[in-house]
Amino acid sequence: MPITYTARPHNAASPFVIRGTDSTREPTRRVYVSTTATGVPGIDFLAVERVVNRDLPLPRLNEAEQELAAQLMTRAELCTEEIAERLHVEPRTITRWRASWRKQEAGS
Repeated sequence: MPITYTARPHNAASPFVIRGTDSTREPTRRVYVSTTATGVPGIDFLAVERVVNRDLPLPRLNEAEQELAAQLMTRAELCTEEIAERLHVEPRTITRWRASWRKQEAGS
């Protein structure tokens, strides 16, 4: 179902209603990524934060940024398909990353 925008009545707080979203799903909290972290070459923390919070338009991320965003969205309990859609990757990629993270945690 495509998402459409409809003007709300004048007494509403926001001027638009988003139609086509899942009304049964509770809104998720915003995730803030520390942009003061240094020494991590090739990662645009602001772009990662925009993708995690679905701030449109979604920027394209490199592989390191995609994996960081996937970790943050996994912690926020988003489903595999939604994470894959936002990152423009296959759901199988998210599943492989999660298995790799579990293996790293078990080895630590």
